[in-house]
Amino acid sequence: MATMLHGVLSPADGLAMSMVVILVLSLGVVALLINIIKRSGRRAETEVEKLLDELRKDEEEEAKRHPAPPAGPAENREPWEKEEDWWKK
Repeated sequence: MATMLHGVLSPADGLAMSMVVILVLSLGVVALLINIIKRSGRRAETEVEKLLDELRKDEEEEAKRHPAPPAGPAENREPWEKEEDWWKK
């Protein structure tokens, strides 16, 4: 088998051809990896957006169920809270 190839290609041509094949395969692998990274990046953005929308909806529902108490005078303070100007006295 080696003698048949030796008759068809010179050793220098065989080396050049093998280097070209290795180079093409390497570039193909790099292109495939770049393609996979782009596809997964696009998919991740939509998943992140879905999660953020779900979180936003949950927060809105929680706000509707438990509205924040209105800020008012000192009568609404808890017993352990100090007055706002305690440090001025």
